[in-house]
Amino acid sequence: MTDIKIRRASPNDAPAFVEIFSSPQVVWGTLQVLYPSVEEWRKKLEPQPDIYSLVACVENEVVGSISLHLNPNRPRRKHAAGLGMAVRQEWQGKGIGTAMMQAAVEFAEKWLNISRLELEVYVDNEPALALYKKFGFEIEGRMKQDSFRDGEYVDVYSMARLKKP
Repeated sequence: MTDIKIRRASPNDAPAFVEIFSSPQVVWGTLQVLYPSVEEWRKKLEPQPDIYSLVACVENEVVGSISLHLNPNRPRRKHAAGLGMAVRQEWQGKGIGTAMMQAAVEFAEKWLNISRLELEVYVDNEPALALYKKFGFEIEGRMKQDSFRDGEYVDVYSMARLKKP
């Protein structure tokens, strides 16, 4: 297996994020749009108190990203966080998603006191569904015609994982 290192993302990683999200296949599976700019990503990657962005690196090359979106200004939702991730197209199916998910779950539960992780995924994104289910995420609902992708509206599952006592 490839040696995968997980670290905090920085604005200097913006070109790598453009590379990740320049692939139509990656955009197909996420809520991002094609043709992102380095400057847009540099702004998104500026440190924010409610977002923890991590990257997966192989031989110092960024090949995936995962982020936790906290709720610091919502007292009754501080225990919950949203999760989003993407893996560069040529690195999909090689353990990157598993490594990132493991790191994010452990970070959220052991260091941020998050007991509920939430995400949204297209209902036809079978690889992502399999990964999320492997980590204990369960489908809680289906949002019909939630997102516009490739010329049509598609349904999205709302999934969540509750921390085990």
